[in-house]
Amino acid sequence: FQMTLVMSLESGWTSPALAILLSSESPIPTSKTDASWIASILSIGKAVGGLVGAIDVEIFGSKTAVLHIGLVQVLGLILLAIAESVSLIEISRFICGVASGMVLIAFPLYMGEISNSKIRGALVGLVSSGMSIGYVLGNLTGAYMSIADNAIMCLSISILFIITFYWLPNSPHYFVLKNETEKAGGAILWYQRDANVQKELESLRDFIKAKQSMTFRALLDEFMLPHNRTALFNVIIIYILIQLSGYFTIGFYMEIILTQAQVSVISPALAVAVVSTAAPVGGIIAMLTIDRFGRKFLMVTTAIGLAVCVGLMGLHFQLQETGRYQPEHIQWLMLTAALVFEAFVSLGVIPIPNTILSETFAPNIKSYSSCVANIFAG
Repeated sequence: FQMTLVMSLESGWTSPALAILLSSESPIPTSKTDASWIASILSIGKAVGGLVGAIDVEIFGSKTAVLHIGLVQVLGLILLAIAESVSLIEISRFICGVASGMVLIAFPLYMGEISNSKIRGALVGLVSSGMSIGYVLGNLTGAYMSIADNAIMCLSISILFIITFYWLPNSPHYFVLKNETEKAGGAILWYQRDANVQKELESLRDFIKAKQSMTFRALLDEFMLPHNRTALFNVIIIYILIQLSGYFTIGFYMEIILTQAQVSVISPALAVAVVSTAAPVGGIIAMLTIDRFGRKFLMVTTAIGLAVCVGLMGLHFQLQETGRYQPEHIQWLMLTAALVFEAFVSLGVIPIPNTILSETFAPNIKSYSSCVANIFAG
């Protein structure tokens, strides 16, 4: 939760920060080109983070890889705290993007290794709710706190995450891999109190034995199996559609969009914060419904909802350009579309892909498939 909270604080910070950096009172002179790089380089870092995360998981295990994410975040936030130039901000954003990309690899694998399938969707939704809450806080802190103060706040949360997460046991999968059977049994009982320890241990041993004997050619053959090929294709399509939905673009430029939409009922900075409060609501609904209605239903509902919201935003600007309507008379349309858009993002865009990655693929190819999917997510 703390890890995803910091990730979303960084994302939520972008919208108000870009508006401030592009203003005449900017503490760091920033051009529109610079601003676009500050917004987009986070996604470039995510693509790189996918590769780094896959290697990290293979070498150190999923739990340790998640811990490494916290260390990468700390490095990026330290650079942001001392940044006095656009270049340093961009480097910081890239490093934080790498951490975000590592999350998409390590987090689903870690959740898949420690959680029961009956509650996995709700558990992923609970952790993902940190992203919704952090996004709201990021919009607020980005508007009313300096870049350095905001970075220090995020840095303190990251350090707290490292300290608390360090003491959790590794996954049973990791201990079996290291031939530490007693610790593996303890980890199974720690994460799943009612589990049949011997049955779980035998299952893990069989799986690890099969994975270790798998050659590169066998790995490729595994991907060529119809169900794995279809699963990988579906996940890639999901991530591409998420990018095309405008999730990142609209989120990062929300304050600028509301300013150009001439929203006047409240200040654009405060409007962004108000709009982002819909995110936790969507996250809570996802947590309560993801296991009951299924992943496909929520994803389809989200896709339809996002399409309608983006269409309404476009309609607002079209009506504004005609000059037949006063901006104050149609501002409700933009605010409503933005509010519902944020709710749908938290309903499906944030929790569903992680859940699908943790469940769709066989364990022996999960890290590789996650890596490929994350490149498209970036």
